[in-house]
Amino acid sequence: MRHKKLIMRFATATLCAFMGLSAGFYPAMNSWAASYERVNGSYQMKDGTVLDRVIARGIDVSRWQGNIDWSAVAANDVNFVMLGTRSKGVIDPNFYTNVKGASGAGIKVGAYIYSLATTPDMAREEADFVLNLVKDYPISFPIAFDAEDSATLGSLPPAQVSEIINAFCDRIQEAGYYPIVYANDYWLTNKIDLSKMKRDVWVARYEAVHKFQDPIMWQVTSTGSIQGINGNVDIDFLYKDLTPKLPGNLWRTIGGKTYYYQNYSIQKDSWINDGTGMFYMNGEGQAATGWLDKDSQKYHLDETSGRMSTGWKQLSDRWYFFNGNGVMNTGWLTDNNSRYYLNSDGSMVSGWSTIDGKRYYLNDSSGQMVTGWKSLDNKWYHLQDDGVMSTGWKDLNGKRYYLNNDGVMATGWFTEGNTKYYLANSGAVTTGWSKMDDSWYYFNQNGGMASGWTNADNTWYYLSNEGKMQTGWLDDRGTKYYLSTSSGKMTVGWRQIDGSWYYFKEGGSMATGMSQINGAQYYLNPSDGKMAVTTTFDLNGVSYTADSNGVCNVTPQNTQNAQTPESQASTNQPANGSGTNQASQAETTATAQSPSKAVGPGVGLSK
Repeated sequence: MRHKKLIMRFATATLCAFMGLSAGFYPAMNSWAASYERVNGSYQMKDGTVLDRVIARGIDVSRWQGNIDWSAVAANDVNFVMLGTRSKGVIDPNFYTNVKGASGAGIKVGAYIYSLATTPDMAREEADFVLNLVKDYPISFPIAFDAEDSATLGSLPPAQVSEIINAFCDRIQEAGYYPIVYANDYWLTNKIDLSKMKRDVWVARYEAVHKFQDPIMWQVTSTGSIQGINGNVDIDFLYKDLTPKLPGNLWRTIGGKTYYYQNYSIQKDSWINDGTGMFYMNGEGQAATGWLDKDSQKYHLDETSGRMSTGWKQLSDRWYFFNGNGVMNTGWLTDNNSRYYLNSDGSMVSGWSTIDGKRYYLNDSSGQMVTGWKSLDNKWYHLQDDGVMSTGWKDLNGKRYYLNNDGVMATGWFTEGNTKYYLANSGAVTTGWSKMDDSWYYFNQNGGMASGWTNADNTWYYLSNEGKMQTGWLDDRGTKYYLSTSSGKMTVGWRQIDGSWYYFKEGGSMATGMSQINGAQYYLNPSDGKMAVTTTFDLNGVSYTADSNGVCNVTPQNTQNAQTPESQASTNQPANGSGTNQASQAETTATAQSPSKAVGPGVGLSK
């Protein structure tokens, strides 16, 4: 391409001089060549021959075309352009402005290099030169190996030429571009071994249909005229839709570095999605790896692939969580109905942790926030529904527990203020009657240990300052009581104890002295409360006789109308008329409360 442009410019200049015109007066002379345009929907040659197979028109340009108005070119039915990349051994001076202008105008851009290679290695070096040049620009059309230099490539046998072409094309294809071969009919017939060169061809033949069969492109003239270009320009026709061969979004490895192209443009300083995940392409167009701080957010990119991390990720023996946008989470996190906490550096917390002044336990292995009961180091803790460690009293499932300031569940005896509690091995506070160390204790509904007089189940009991239920005789501030030796119940009414009868008032206090009980008089010794039986005694100057049932009457000699013992007994007998049955009644009372009938403190309570 380079040599023919030089020849054409020389020929044009000569013609201008011959006709007495300036060489800069191209446009007027090119009016005759304004052909190869679309007419009635089809392209045609200068002689009017219709070219039905052509699907698009394009051009190829280099420094010889000078400055180009690419907007005007695009408006003149130019669909694609092939740009020259090298001139006189260096980068074509117009390449940068041409690639930016053409792509900016919406024209598909390809490239070519006029090859001077004589070995496959030289061809690969030329490919690397082109790749390094085009990698930062939106190349959306093929990259061509221009085979026409007779002094270098043309001096070699056809098989060797094909080997050199293949070396170039393979390197281009490995980088993700679409390589083709530019050559004229003569070269394709005589200078290239087509059996060893399986690449698509861009054929060159001017002003006449090419002989080569089935090319993808045809360079039809070097004297075309295109708006926006001053002077002659090569015009090319495209035969095949190359879209399937020219993906716009792909990874490319060039010079050992990998880049990502989106809509043919290299991506730099931006996020990309290649269909397998997200990547961040840095300022050099390469995928960043490791930790990334971006827009006040922190990300992690796989150390090998650069793919953005999402979900849980273990890094240096620590776990991190990245949301669906790849942002590293901190603070509380809910994932799959489990709660986690992540430090300000993103690392997952495990074990005991104080957060915002509250204590939490996060599973040592998984980091999941624990709720409910948890046993650690043979100690029980309770974590509330929000994960906060419980302290103090806690009512759970109808039971009451106490957890100290360290959250440890208390067991055994526990004192709070002036109240004592007993917590079972399960930690549940004891309520009601409980036997411990052969002693009975009573705990109220809140678990407080009772002491002193206690009414339980509508029955009175007495418990010591240590909470132990008392039995037998009790002297409370000078008043005597009797508590069942089997059940601990306070005795009320008649009770036979160690062969003697006693009477206990409604409040349980032991009666003494002369007492009127159920319409009869009884004398209960003031010193010990024992009922007098079968005896005569003086009381305040009056003589009394206590019969065998304990009923007391004034002795006969102390009254004018003294009665016989028999009639006296009859007067004091219970409602059933039998004085003897008075004692039987007391016995019955005692029997109802006898040890053989009692089963423990409180009615029906089993020890």
